[in-house]
Amino acid sequence: MDKLIDTLALAAQSSAESAQGTPQQTNILMFVAMFGAIFLVFYMLILRPQKKEQKRQEQIRESIKKGDKVVSIGGIHGTVVGVDTTNNIVTLQVDRNVKIDFSKAAIATVTPRGDTGETGNAKESK
Repeated sequence: MDKLIDTLALAAQSSAESAQGTPQQTNILMFVAMFGAIFLVFYMLILRPQKKEQKRQEQIRESIKKGDKVVSIGGIHGTVVGVDTTNNIVTLQVDRNVKIDFSKAAIATVTPRGDTGETGNAKESK
């Protein structure tokens, strides 16, 4: 029983000393706090906007319908003539009797049917 009391007394004494903190412990805490602040700034300036843009692009790709004008990531302009939601494939008509299948992930921009934006199918007149 005597040894138990001595052990408890030593533990209480060492915890009281460590509560004051040594300069080395203070430096470590400042180091950890600094890296935490750097990570927070990195998250707010880079990761969060990137996630937001990915969500927006995914919503655009999921809303693709027949008749929409699209541009692929390779720069090919066309009109959607078919959407296979099970395989995530979009069929584009790029010219008369020319249809190409694309993965939905390969679509960069979408112009809905009623929009009067640039169609991307304008031909030069000679």
